[in-house]
Amino acid sequence: MKKVIHFTQARIKNLSPPDTGRDEYYDDEAKRLMCRVSSTGSKTFTVVKWMNGKTYRVTIGNTEDVAVTDARKKEKTILADLNSGIDPTGQKRKRRAEQTALGSVLEMYLAERTLKPKTAVDYRYKLKLGFEDWLKIPVNKITEVMVRNQHKKITNNKGNTTANTTMRVLRLTLRYAKALKMVEEVATDILSDTRAWHKNNRKDRLIPSDRLQAWHEAVEALPNQRAKAYLLIALYMGFRSSELLTLTWENVNINKRSITLVDTKNRTTATFPIPKVLLPEIKNLKAITGGQKWVFNGASTDKPMTVPTKPIKAVIRATGVEFSSHDLRRTFATIAEAVNLPLTMIKRLMNHKTTNDVTGGYIVTEEETLREAVNKVADYIQARVTQKDNVIQLRSNK
Repeated sequence: MKKVIHFTQARIKNLSPPDTGRDEYYDDEAKRLMCRVSSTGSKTFTVVKWMNGKTYRVTIGNTEDVAVTDARKKEKTILADLNSGIDPTGQKRKRRAEQTALGSVLEMYLAERTLKPKTAVDYRYKLKLGFEDWLKIPVNKITEVMVRNQHKKITNNKGNTTANTTMRVLRLTLRYAKALKMVEEVATDILSDTRAWHKNNRKDRLIPSDRLQAWHEAVEALPNQRAKAYLLIALYMGFRSSELLTLTWENVNINKRSITLVDTKNRTTATFPIPKVLLPEIKNLKAITGGQKWVFNGASTDKPMTVPTKPIKAVIRATGVEFSSHDLRRTFATIAEAVNLPLTMIKRLMNHKTTNDVTGGYIVTEEETLREAVNKVADYIQARVTQKDNVIQLRSNK
């Protein structure tokens, strides 16, 4: 049963705290004014109103700081706001949220997402790179004018790509802020409205078919066996550089001729057959690094090697063919298309998701089908590396 008393300063002061929990007393004059007394001795004035199927509780303040007469006045004001559709508690929460700094909003976003540590580091880096002076600014203070000016500044100082990538991180942060009602509009939308985003010129560089032989010979001539294997596997299997550099021997099964990639870019784990032509190279590499954790171990045994920049430059100097690790992946995909592999098969070999495609979601590729497909790509490469019987065996230095 609701406890109703006549509020006076003396009576409120003399209310005894309960042994546990809290007691609630209502004023007989201001019917919605409540004094909540907790077991700790804390006493708080609160306005309570049931409206539209919901109970609204709006805290006024501690009874030591607010007089009874003032609490009754505030009760009337709060009830008037509630009857007008204004939620004082919601407004207070919104004002507090609006004061949250940009950097803090990104941290809130990262805390709610299951992202790879590397991705979180990248987001923090890019937000700081483009908006270091904004990190402590309340998120609702970021305007369209600020975004446009900063976009131009980053473009002029750091280039189109950096302008786009840093603005994308700002955009996801502001969209998250809007979802939490910290902002009413996403300021980065002005870039779409004014078509200010820079066009991404997708790279199409690859190893030309008529340069495969020269490239292959230069790679085979490399004295660095780890770099040699790294480049050949990248070409013959189309793996991402990060997938190769973090590959461990426990995920390489030479007997079954397969490599398993764990927790890849698209958060999946998948097993891929090794082309028969690569087996001697991988066995040779195991003789060198097999006693270590990493297939491509670095100078320190507890870390993998980094992208072999110097060997790559050596191959470029020897052949005149400019390329990067990712260009080898692109070359693999292009060859896979040239040998008429279905798109779903190419996606599977490159570990791209196919479930967004309705039909692709029903296709489960068998191991031997994959093996046949990856060897078709390898055969194409071999046929262009040498004209001798259209076949080449990779020379391994055992």
